[in-house]
Amino acid sequence: MRIDAHHHLWQYNPEEYDWIDDSMVVLKKNFLIEELQQTLANNHIDGSIAVQARQSIEETNWLLSLANSSAEIKGVVGWIDLKSETLNHQLKQCKSHKKLVGFRHVIQGETDPDFMRNDKFIHGLKALAEHGYCYDLLIYAHQLPSAIEMLAKVPDLRVVIDHIAKPNIKTGDEFSRWQYGMKTLAKNPNVYCKVSGMVTEADWQNWQYENFVPYLDTIFQYFGENRVMFGSDWPVCLVAGDYSKVKQIIHDYLSNKNQQTIGNVFGLNAAKFYQLD
Repeated sequence: MRIDAHHHLWQYNPEEYDWIDDSMVVLKKNFLIEELQQTLANNHIDGSIAVQARQSIEETNWLLSLANSSAEIKGVVGWIDLKSETLNHQLKQCKSHKKLVGFRHVIQGETDPDFMRNDKFIHGLKALAEHGYCYDLLIYAHQLPSAIEMLAKVPDLRVVIDHIAKPNIKTGDEFSRWQYGMKTLAKNPNVYCKVSGMVTEADWQNWQYENFVPYLDTIFQYFGENRVMFGSDWPVCLVAGDYSKVKQIIHDYLSNKNQQTIGNVFGLNAAKFYQLD
């Protein structure tokens, strides 16, 4: 099964999606299940993982309602307040949602440099592991040192790094520091990586395939073919390239690999990580 491990859906509202500025006008509209289904079909993708874009239980429940009526959405990565005093109780209730596979917090948007050192947040991550859930790590490259420190305290938690930790592909700045951070995180066999969201960290109008090769080389060197998964980051990717172009980057990179490797990256690794039925 070919799986897109990372996409979003939303009913656009400028107040709730205030991160979509005028440079992203293509995103200022609804992206709903019907368009997703057509996009996946056009690109020969069988299923997908819907990932939260807002910090709200309401959005998580909406995504789950779409997943329950859609064969294409195999799993939902939702949001929950990991600092809540009632977290364990909430996680027990979550078990009734079979397609709720994990959770994410938009750490990249947190301005507190000590956010990932917060004891309550780390306790929440431990609770996710205890309840069998995984965690999507959304950070910028400069946040890697704090993420390394945080995840060292929850070694049993299944974690996938979203968007290869968002290095500055456009300028190439801090490449060696990003590389070292990814190498460090990859030492934990429970940490996976999504080769997603790369075009939006590059020059939107002028990126070329070659811009991504050093980053992909790094990811595959450290994580190997069994812990890397393709994600489109649709529709966010549309600011820099359509779905087929984003998918083609990974296809081109894997063109000299065997079918097993291609199958792993385009579905099997995501199915294993998210424990899909």
